[in-house]
Amino acid sequence: MILNRPLRGLLLGCIAGGVALGLAAAPPSGLSHLVQSVPVETGLGDQGLPYAKDEWVAMIRSARQSLDFGEFYVTNRPHSALEPVLAELEKAGARGVKIRFLLSAKMLGQDPASVARLKAIPGAEVRSFDLTGVSGGILHAKYFLVDGREAYFGSQNFDWRALEEIHELGVRTTDPRLVGPLEELFGIDWRFAETHKLPDLPKAAKPLPARPDAELVASPPFLTPGNIRPALDALVELLGQAKQRIRVQLLTYSPVAGQDRFWPVLDNALRAAAVRGVKVQLLVSDWVLGGRALPHLKSLTLIPNLEVRIASIPEASEGHIPYARTVHSKYLVVDDAVLWVGTSNWEEGYFMDSRNVEALFRDPVLATQGAAIFDRLWGSRFVSPLDPTKAYEKRKVD
Repeated sequence: MILNRPLRGLLLGCIAGGVALGLAAAPPSGLSHLVQSVPVETGLGDQGLPYAKDEWVAMIRSARQSLDFGEFYVTNRPHSALEPVLAELEKAGARGVKIRFLLSAKMLGQDPASVARLKAIPGAEVRSFDLTGVSGGILHAKYFLVDGREAYFGSQNFDWRALEEIHELGVRTTDPRLVGPLEELFGIDWRFAETHKLPDLPKAAKPLPARPDAELVASPPFLTPGNIRPALDALVELLGQAKQRIRVQLLTYSPVAGQDRFWPVLDNALRAAAVRGVKVQLLVSDWVLGGRALPHLKSLTLIPNLEVRIASIPEASEGHIPYARTVHSKYLVVDDAVLWVGTSNWEEGYFMDSRNVEALFRDPVLATQGAAIFDRLWGSRFVSPLDPTKAYEKRKVD
């Protein structure tokens, strides 16, 4: 998705999904763990990981004081996996939990009934986040906080399809190094949504310390305080440090910015890694087919050590579901030692114009789990190498 396009373009780039099965499990040992969603009828789920629909219900049920949400939009349908989540929110409001909900102004019309349902919860307040007159960007992050002690963030939008019909990856965490900065970002965005004025953000009082093994980074730079690194800076640094292998999974990837401008920042970083001998694997959804980035993706396949594959999830047995049946996860594994999980596709607007949040974990256990998710999809029947000589047809998504 390139930002500043019409609303339809925004929606194409940002809908999420996946199926969630089984009962909510207690959080594994450690402060952070991965949470998955996979499309029904694909068998792509990892038996060792919990599902988002169960984790969301369990987290909301545990709230005693506050629930703060930063979401791109909300979309439900009757009897879907999001229905128990909304019902649990209503129960939380009824028992006195303060609920604050931020939604992107450009997406409020997607499901007015669900927005009205949120507003009707006792003690709930809903605000719209609008960067139209500032950068043309959006609130593209997807996260929530429970009592200021626990957080969830990842690629899942607050959408029933994010829990049933699309491949997704998120993180549930009680790590204060992630929860604290995320709470700070929510406060900044909540105030901006009320005043519509950019805040005067503090700069870092001193140089940021040595890179911790869990770090929250964010976009855009003009809405990110100095004690939180801009996501793009952290990502370029991480790619530059890779020595053996890079695995990247995204909905979309494009070095084309605006209407016709080349934005080479991440493209150069991937090419440079391959040139120095790092094995680079880039997996993107078939939503890129027919798009302006396709020639650039094809050019990447000509570089030694760099392989691009396309994921195509077939229609569900119930028939076509708009903006679903795709790979929407946004994560990176470097050298089987570092895992990056976030909300940005790799295009300029996500990093420079819109609110997104990402986390990097210098944790071989989490990195190994992320690598296993990637390898399962990479080698599946739903994925094929991008052929630089082939003329591809654009996939119907709406």
